[in-house]
Amino acid sequence: MDYSLIVDSLVVFTAALLGGLAADRAKQSAVIGYIVAGIIIGPFVLGLVTDTHVIEAFAEIGVILLMFTLGIEFSFARLENVRPVALWGGICQIMALVVLGSIAGYVLGFSLPQALLLGCSVAISSTMLVMKVLESQGELNSLHGNIMLGILIIQDLAVVVMVTLLPWFSRLSLSSLPSLGLTLLKSILFVVAVVYVAQKIFPLVMKRAALTNDRDTFLLVALTFGIGVAVLGYFFGLSLSLGAFLAGLVISESEFTHEIIGKVSSLRNAFVILFFVSVGMLVNPICMVNNWPSLIMLLLLIVPLKFLVFFVIIRLFKYHSRVAFYVATGMIQTGEFSFVLAKLGLDYKIIPDSLYNLILASSIITMLFTPYLIEQAPRWYNWLRTKRCFAGLFPEPDIGDSAIDPTQLQGHIILCGYGRVGKSIGNALEKLQLPLVCVDFNYLAIQELTAKGIPCLYGDASSESVLVHTRPDTALLAIAALPDLASNVQVVHNLLKINPSLTVFARAHSRYEAEVLREAGALEVVEPEVEAGMETARLVILHLDVPREKVEQYLHSLYSRRVTITVQKRVYDSIRESRLKLREYLIDEKSPLAGKQLLDSSIRESTGCTVVTIKKANGELLLNPSGKESIDAGDHLVVLGTSGQLALFSKFFIV
Repeated sequence: MDYSLIVDSLVVFTAALLGGLAADRAKQSAVIGYIVAGIIIGPFVLGLVTDTHVIEAFAEIGVILLMFTLGIEFSFARLENVRPVALWGGICQIMALVVLGSIAGYVLGFSLPQALLLGCSVAISSTMLVMKVLESQGELNSLHGNIMLGILIIQDLAVVVMVTLLPWFSRLSLSSLPSLGLTLLKSILFVVAVVYVAQKIFPLVMKRAALTNDRDTFLLVALTFGIGVAVLGYFFGLSLSLGAFLAGLVISESEFTHEIIGKVSSLRNAFVILFFVSVGMLVNPICMVNNWPSLIMLLLLIVPLKFLVFFVIIRLFKYHSRVAFYVATGMIQTGEFSFVLAKLGLDYKIIPDSLYNLILASSIITMLFTPYLIEQAPRWYNWLRTKRCFAGLFPEPDIGDSAIDPTQLQGHIILCGYGRVGKSIGNALEKLQLPLVCVDFNYLAIQELTAKGIPCLYGDASSESVLVHTRPDTALLAIAALPDLASNVQVVHNLLKINPSLTVFARAHSRYEAEVLREAGALEVVEPEVEAGMETARLVILHLDVPREKVEQYLHSLYSRRVTITVQKRVYDSIRESRLKLREYLIDEKSPLAGKQLLDSSIRESTGCTVVTIKKANGELLLNPSGKESIDAGDHLVVLGTSGQLALFSKFFIV
């Protein structure tokens, strides 16, 4: 029995594991680790994999499963707000890059068919890589994430036309037009047939599978449909990935969608890892070194050209320069469909081996750096915007057209960012009728706020020249609710630069980000994922009839552990610099407070003081105690108040 496939699979997954761990240690995307692992074990370096074709076949399954689940999760409603830029911007981008790439290829000495294929390869970005990175960074539902997703879908559709046109490239004659029309007609008929099957037959089959109560049967039906449609679509002129996406899309409204995703996702992730490893295995470092001048020239053509085309097109659709920069930075790579186009071009004898290797190497290099580019885009944008030589690329909006009058702002709340988190905060503040000013660079969000009558400002909330018009000097507090760390840090820094005494709250995705924001000056930092987990835990514990007192004590201990030394130092420094004072009192058994709950003590009503900490006799420390905490003889109370208030506290409660 031949065990080579098993050994190859073990080598690939072991290399992917080590590469992913190394990338995590280096604080890079796991995708980079997978690709580098593929380069190392590939046939051109260590040669540890004996049959790369089998691994590539498994990787193709990963592409199919990923596109299948993306199709299921895809929502046209989510792209409704970016439909014009996704449709027309995507078409303009493809046409512009095909033309410019072809001209550049022709100037570099390639023939017209070769230059056309190069232009097509340059025009396509990596759907799977971009979606994977955006998903891992929580930006898939952001404004720039939705725009990128919409354009990538248009690109995938354009690949169908390019693949169909490739044989015509090799002949460059009109005699092939009838066959081209026939292929397109077959593709359209196939799409119609898939929609019919998905709406009429697939639900019946899934219901029958569900009635068997056999999880394996349910999974097999879903896999058969997804992979089957992809393979049939390939024979009808569609790409495998587009066929899989279409299969997921047409069943996205089914009642079984969540169950299908749950069943397929784990299997999908394993095969997707194989895809990225197989991409690395295609790299021939020797070929790259031997042809480094041509490779560098091609990279210098691809990266600046794609960045400028995307940036200009997004700006032409009146999106903020920050959104345009994020989209342009994330789309500069050439992707997996460039491999397909180059391979077909080689099979049709349109391009030589040398150009094939150049396209392959440039695609992998740009894909290799894409996760890093997407992650660092906010930081680079903030840095470039401060440079005078780039001022023309990143102009600030006309503040005169904003829906606020800075002279009327007093005692208000500044909300920086009106995305998912910012919108939830804004809705709560609006219902409480608290004075609010919102800043966001999503023009559709500004239109929504204007329709509600909420004062708002279109612009980059991390820009000092924009923030100054929200009057931080007269604000009650501010909230930094932007989706990325770099922008939130810039918001906190600029707000405190304008008004050093302003109270600033911020959002973070992790404890590390929370610490960075606190160091920047934010008084309170909220981690939505952590808060959601704690609230879920609270509800679960209550549902299990655990006494409410134990629940509150547990949650209070969690919050107490999250109070860092940085926060404590800032609080105590602010108290020391003001006229408020902290004083510690020992409660003996003769004190009126002994044996009472804090809520029943009437400390604040009678003296105006606030108990900020209870040091229990057993050494337990209760920070910011709740009203239900009891005060016992032997406890120490840390009390906050003015000199006069503390004198009253000592008079009334200390014997």
